[in-house]
Amino acid sequence: MARRVVETSAASLDRELLKVIVIYEEGVSKQDIRKENPYSKKHGVLYQTAGAYEFKGIAN
Repeated sequence: MARRVVETSAASLDRELLKVIVIYEEGVSKQDIRKENPYSKKHGVLYQTAGAYEFKGIAN
């Protein structure tokens, strides 16, 4: 089962630019995540392979 990863930008109280990375539990759909966080963001996926996770999606 895949886990969704979402990256957004935010600002701290000191006005520093932050990257916020949220990793959702297995089974949450991309549509559910978009309903929860409607703002533009980057999406990626973690796939479990051989007891470890492989990341695909967000590119710089």
